[in-house]
Amino acid sequence: MKLTNTDLSLVALRNRDRSGRECDPQEVIAQMGRMNFLAVCGGKWAKINASDGVTIGLLMPCGESRAVEVVLNFLDLYEVRRVRLVNRGEAKGTLVVEHEVLDVYCENLGDAVYSASCWK
Repeated sequence: MKLTNTDLSLVALRNRDRSGRECDPQEVIAQMGRMNFLAVCGGKWAKINASDGVTIGLLMPCGESRAVEVVLNFLDLYEVRRVRLVNRGEAKGTLVVEHEVLDVYCENLGDAVYSASCWK
């Protein structure tokens, strides 16, 4: 599926000064479960790259100006965050972390990603 301009803005902002362990996005999708993956983003995703260009995770758009990111850290544990791109007001153009779960084991990744994609 094609990413929208807002999705691409989120990817560009989240690829700055990142660090993590190299991972295969398809393996991350398999560990979270294909149905969880499709429920969160409908199949749209983008790679998150570290400062040196290696892929360290993926970003899945899950609503208007929101996305869930999954990054593999150096301890072989995942970091799951829901981020929002602010579109109005004084903070326009900045990213806000709305939800964050650190040190997630691979067997709990699906639940962490799905809960991060839900908000009121």
